[in-house]
Amino acid sequence: MSSLKPDLRNNPKGVLEQYITTLQSESKIARKQAFQKINYEIFENPLNEGCDFTIIFPEIYAYVLKGFSDPSEGCREMSTFIISNFIEHLPLNDYYLTYILPVIVRRIGCAEIVEDSEEVRLLLIELVHKILLKYKNTQLLTSFFNDFTSILTKTSTDPFPKVKLEACECIILLSNILEREFHLQAESFVKPVLSNFAHQHFRVRVAAIRAIGAIVISGNAKCFELSITPMAEKLFDENTQVRLQVTLEVGNWMMKYKDRYSFWHRMIPLMLTSLSDVMADIRTTATKLWSDIGMQYMEENEEDLKKKLDFLRDVPTHYPDVKRPNFGCRCLVQMNIGKIVPAIGKEMEGWQSDARLRVAQLLCWLVLCAEEGATQHANAIVRILMRGAADEDARVVLEIKRAAELFGYFIVPDTWWPLLEADVDGWPALTVITNILKGSKPELVQGKVMKELCKELADPDRCRVRKAKYQSNLVLVTEALMSLCGRECAPVYEDLFIINFTVYAMPYDDKMQFMALSNLDKLRQLEDCGRTLTSLYDIHIRRVLVDITSDALTWTLLTPDRCLLECVLLNAGSALGRQLHLVAPLVRECLATPQVDAEVRLKVFTALSTLLLRRQTNFAHCDTDKLESFLNIVIEEIIVPNLVWSPGRTAEAIRTAAVACLCSALQEDPQTDGPPQTDPKDQSAEGDANEKKVNLFPSKESLEPVLARVVPLVLSAADDNSALTRQHALRAAAALAALAAARACFTPEILHNMYYVVLKRLDDSSDKVRSFAVRTVRTLFALRPRPYDTVVFGAHVDALYSAMLVHLDDPDEEFRKEMLAALIALSDVDPQLLIKKVKANIHLYRNKAAYESLSSHIENILK
Repeated sequence: MSSLKPDLRNNPKGVLEQYITTLQSESKIARKQAFQKINYEIFENPLNEGCDFTIIFPEIYAYVLKGFSDPSEGCREMSTFIISNFIEHLPLNDYYLTYILPVIVRRIGCAEIVEDSEEVRLLLIELVHKILLKYKNTQLLTSFFNDFTSILTKTSTDPFPKVKLEACECIILLSNILEREFHLQAESFVKPVLSNFAHQHFRVRVAAIRAIGAIVISGNAKCFELSITPMAEKLFDENTQVRLQVTLEVGNWMMKYKDRYSFWHRMIPLMLTSLSDVMADIRTTATKLWSDIGMQYMEENEEDLKKKLDFLRDVPTHYPDVKRPNFGCRCLVQMNIGKIVPAIGKEMEGWQSDARLRVAQLLCWLVLCAEEGATQHANAIVRILMRGAADEDARVVLEIKRAAELFGYFIVPDTWWPLLEADVDGWPALTVITNILKGSKPELVQGKVMKELCKELADPDRCRVRKAKYQSNLVLVTEALMSLCGRECAPVYEDLFIINFTVYAMPYDDKMQFMALSNLDKLRQLEDCGRTLTSLYDIHIRRVLVDITSDALTWTLLTPDRCLLECVLLNAGSALGRQLHLVAPLVRECLATPQVDAEVRLKVFTALSTLLLRRQTNFAHCDTDKLESFLNIVIEEIIVPNLVWSPGRTAEAIRTAAVACLCSALQEDPQTDGPPQTDPKDQSAEGDANEKKVNLFPSKESLEPVLARVVPLVLSAADDNSALTRQHALRAAAALAALAAARACFTPEILHNMYYVVLKRLDDSSDKVRSFAVRTVRTLFALRPRPYDTVVFGAHVDALYSAMLVHLDDPDEEFRKEMLAALIALSDVDPQLLIKKVKANIHLYRNKAAYESLSSHIENILK
């Protein structure tokens, strides 16, 4: 007779008895196999399908749950797996949980980690997740809330990332299942979950943010207070998914959190910050959420907002080029901006540049949404704008500029100008004003604000500051004002000119000078006064000269008055002709006073030389009497005193500059090409700049006194220690001779006084001076008075030829060529004498070819 095998349906204990016995074995392999057999018999054996698990569980649970603490990891895994299968198959009954959950708490819910296997801890938390999913639509979990709390608060801080992820999912699920109980205990979940915000895995951070979102929705105000700051910090996370999740959770709070009306000022900054995220997906999500929040607020407060909604205007005509936030969003910001702005101010003082960048972006959105509602907080906003404008991070400055421009759209000038007026000494205030002007209404700026602003900026203590950032912002402010008001700037044209011309005269660098010049040209177009800057200078340059009031004895190269004077001399062009009565005293004070700084005098001498060289342009519209008076001052009081010899290198340099300036005044046809803005083709209001030729010494009577005073000094300078001075002296001598000959006052006495000194320079130590000496002596005798009696002046001619012939044998080949050309040119003075001197000593000369060439030329003349 054969024995019948026990049936699990009818005799579960009989079927499983042998396996239960094996669970007591010392062998962990045997125990594990026993667990596997138990699982197989109950859940996998096709012969046992349809059995009643409610009968089996009471028979086996004690042995399986004991396996949760088995020394073997494999046994613990299998016991957990079996219980998981039971949860899946058993009907809904808290009876089973009474046994299971306490065991799980002992393994993974105690203060110390009992379960040392990460994989088993993961199985256990997954088992908890399965229980929550199974019982989520019942009220059977209420009595086990403390167990869940112990498990989830511990596992959310588990070292294993996958356990953290499951724990966060369970917390979210638990908050939905047991809302009332969770509300009472929510605070205990906050800190464990927040500890994951700094985890290196972004998925853990995302899960923790989702969990915090759920905790806050279900929890009390303390949960929100504990969570909002860490959530704000996660907006700086480098991972896009993390920032996106923060945006979603904050948006959910703003729409569903029961106590949200108490915390608008804490949530709005987070949502507005997401509107400026670098990722388009986050910006899009935040934009939709923000719009939905505003619409919901309007619906919730329809009665309170009814009057405002009835008078709601369309988008104003003067509005930034962005989509206008809906009315609800604007109301929310207007109500809370007073609480948000102070926090932005504190954050702007922080050391983290990324944080400053975000609050600067936040300020843009606040101003855009608040619109005119920001007026009562204008003072605080202006302080923030100025602090941000001075930031070292260019990204922050860019956002602050945007915020300032938006500020200008909504806040009237009568509000913001008094707040900034006292700070225009600093460049941050100028940066803010520049960008506010870009957003302002022209009609509101014109008038008092425009006049006061330009008056402040045109003050010498401000516009004469030589600092890069201040100068650049000074130019940008005036550019913004001209762009905004256009021809309505007429009352402040002169102030605008003074500001930009001052920067042009004393720029920090070339870029700054170009910016100022560009503004001057823009001002010229607004005034419609001509085609070049000369026409603009003609109107305003008098003010510049009148404002030069400091004592020249105090000047250095960087003194603003010196820079302005030099710039006027070099750039004013024909506009200067009408102001010679103002220029002359300034130049005289600087150059006729020996105590003035030597470098300053040299600079002004150079500018004066350039002025005289460009006489055809500069003096085109000058009255003859004024020009004569000016020239008299230049010659008699400036050049002549500085040509007098005195010891020292400084005096030597001044003599060089003085004689060079004299050369500029004496040249018959100087270069007339001035700077670009003084185009000689330009016609000003009074006609063509070149309609008449300017002669500084138009007559014999005007030149003769100059010759009497200057010739001796020039000849003295030809013997100066400085080679450059000697060179300029020779040039001046030639120019004097040319002018005297043209005015019929070049007498033999002047010629003989000059040539003898020039001949000495043929032996000069400087090759350049020797070359100039040859040219000068050639010029002197080429312009000799006619007729020239060679009998009476034979000694002079003999001395001339003798000195020149000697140098035909000079070691320098180029000099020999110049000398030969000069002798050929001057051979017509007395060819008989010259041929006689050549042939008398021809056997002594080394340069046979030159003497033969010269002889041949003279013989041709005598034929």
